[in-house]
This record gives sequence, C-alpha cells and structure tokens, in this order.
Amino acid sequence: MFCTNCGNKLEMGDKFCGQCGTAVRVQPALKTDLKNDDILKAAPQEPILKEPPHYIPPIIHRTKSSEIKAQKNRDKMKAELKDILEKHTGREVTESELNESEFWLKQYAEVMYDIGLTEWKRKEKLKEFPKGFHLEGQGYSCAICGRSVSDQETWYDEHGVKCLICQKAIDDNIIPATVASDEETWYSALDLEHSFFINRYGLKRLVKEELLKPRIIPNASGRAHCQVFLIDDQKDVLPPKKLTKWPLIKFKKDGEDWYHSEPWIYHTNPMEALKDYKILGYMQTLTEKEVQKNIHDLSFQLPAGAKNIMNVDCIDKTGPKGPENLAQRTKNNKLANE
Repeated sequence: MFCTNCGNKLEMGDKFCGQCGTAVRVQPALKTDLKNDDILKAAPQEPILKEPPHYIPPIIHRTKSSEIKAQKNRDKMKAELKDILEKHTGREVTESELNESEFWLKQYAEVMYDIGLTEWKRKEKLKEFPKGFHLEGQGYSCAICGRSVSDQETWYDEHGVKCLICQKAIDDNIIPATVASDEETWYSALDLEHSFFINRYGLKRLVKEELLKPRIIPNASGRAHCQVFLIDDQKDVLPPKKLTKWPLIKFKKDGEDWYHSEPWIYHTNPMEALKDYKILGYMQTLTEKEVQKNIHDLSFQLPAGAKNIMNVDCIDKTGPKGPENLAQRTKNNKLANE
C-alpha cells in the first residue's frame, strides 16, 4: 500500500504517512446480504442422480402365446392337407411330400391372391368409370389380338384388357365386346392353325373361296390388324373349340414324369369328330404347302407339390410320341376312310 499524496510505501496499520504526514484512508470492506449458504446454493453444481426404486414387473401368466397358436393352426392345416393328399393319391404321404405340397400350395395361393386383389381393385374402379379406363404400367396383352400394350395404349372394362385398336373395332360394332371375355366363341388365325393345321396359305384360300368369313379389325391406316372368325358366322363350318382341344400326355423321361400336348388327331378320328362340319372336306383338300407341319415341343414337368394336389387330366403313356408329318398323316387318314 502507498501514500496517495507522496507515494511513500506504507506499512499495514499506518494511519499517517511517515514522510508527508498525510492521513491514510482505509476503504471499508464490501458488505453483502448473501450468506454462505446462499452463495453455495447459487453456485453451479453437478446434478445428483438418484436411483429409482427397484421395480418388479407384474408376472403375467399366459396359457397360449401367439407363437403357440400359430404353430397349432399350422399343424392343424397340415393334418387336413395330409388327409386330402392321402385320399387323392390313395396311399400314405411322406413328410417330405407333405412339406413340398404345403410350400407349393402357399406359393400358388399368394399368386392367386395377388391376381384376385388386382382384379377386385379394377372392378371397384369400374364403378367410378363404368365405360372403362386406361391401366397403369407395362406388360399387358390384348385379349383379342394378343398385342403387348402399356399405359395409354390399354383399355380395360368389364370384358377385360384390350388394345385401343381392338377397342375401336368393338365401338364401331365390327366385333362384339364378348370376343374379349369369351375366347370359346371365336377362332383366331393361330387357333385355326392349331386346330385344323391350316397355315397362312391355306387360310387365304379358304377365305377367298368364302368358306370362312372373318371379321377384319383395321388399324389406323385401314389395313388388317387381325382377323376374328366368329363361330356364329359359320355355324356349319367350324365346330366348338373343345372338339379340337389337344390332350395332355404323361410320359416317362429319365425315370421322372413329364407332360406335353399332342395334336388331337393323334387320338381322335377327325372323320367322326368333324363329320357335321364343312371344314373337314377342306382339310382333305389341303396341299403340302397349305398344311402347318411344325409342332413345337411343349414338354414340361409339374412341381412335386403341384402334382400331389392337382388332378391332372392327361393320357398316360410309356414314352413320348414324336411329331409326324401332318400332311402325310392327313393323306393317310383320307385313304383309310375311303
């Protein structure tokens, strides 16, 4: 501490400066109303974490959990499925066969559920748009011409999915709307080839000779988009399509069951099946150039689970029968019936 007048150094407790005699002023201590406890309370402190009291959850006694219920339901359904399979096959079903059948059935059910849900949504939308609407997305096929269409190229109504060209033919009354929903009422050019082995050259001749009367669906330029042969337009010419359905044949290949379709004339006498229809006489006049000879190999295997469940309507054979020359076979049938 120093004198405020001369700057002389003062000792603690001096009341006067020893050099100039100036009185020393002592500054009183700062007074405060805060007590020590208040200061401590005001100071920041670490939070004190108190342990919660020990909590004992109540014990819930469950006799059936959701997992147990689900397993019991599954066991019940598997037992029912096993009974169905054993009645269907007439023998005891192994656990492996039962598991395969259950897996296939679940996959099949999921696919059919998705298809049914999609169709239900479309039917609901038809309530808002009864005349029809475009479908969103890609990968649709016209139920009449078979053309692949997407988005704004599609049209859907109560008769199914169509392309805009075929829909316009319906709107213009060229073909009935039921063509899209009932394929058993008409033949396409491919159907005629499949059922009567008539290729495009033979079909052109039969149309020219007015045996077949097609409904021609025009495209935007006026040219033929496709042809529809209504059975009602030629009742005494074309039979119901079920008469020429290709049967499914089961045969053995490498010790396993395989299936394929074979032409109906391999298993049915065409002279008897088509005796009331004019198409029979024209089939006998087809030349080598007018007969469709190629038969695609449609062999396939059924999944084990599907084979256990489905009732496959087929002809059981010891081995596959190779495709034959249909022109020669037609000629042989003609000679055999003369």
